[in-house]
Amino acid sequence: MKRNLSSATIKTPLLEIDGELRGMLLSDRARATAAVAIHLCLRIGHDYVFWRGSDKATLDAVTREIADAIWRVPLSTITQFVKAEDKAGATDAIAQEVLAGLTAAFEVQYVREPYGG
Repeated sequence: MKRNLSSATIKTPLLEIDGELRGMLLSDRARATAAVAIHLCLRIGHDYVFWRGSDKATLDAVTREIADAIWRVPLSTITQFVKAEDKAGATDAIAQEVLAGLTAAFEVQYVREPYGG
């Protein structure tokens, strides 16, 4: 079964981020963005492999693309994500930006093995 990377795949680990780390996106955006990017990369990496041409992308390369995508999200959207004014809408916007960044930079392959095998 082929499964394409989607914003829903990215949204789920975004929703796992605790309030303290979300708050740091406003007070220490560089460090918090890196932490969020690492979290997303590790969670998505269980199910997907990222390729640049014939080379498998490194964890660092994927994390950097995610971080760059988060930096492209407007501060007003990040503020909504942090303050939960419209957390669902902000989470969707962040997930869409991360998806756009990843699919522009890499070929994405679903690789999850079935349980028990």
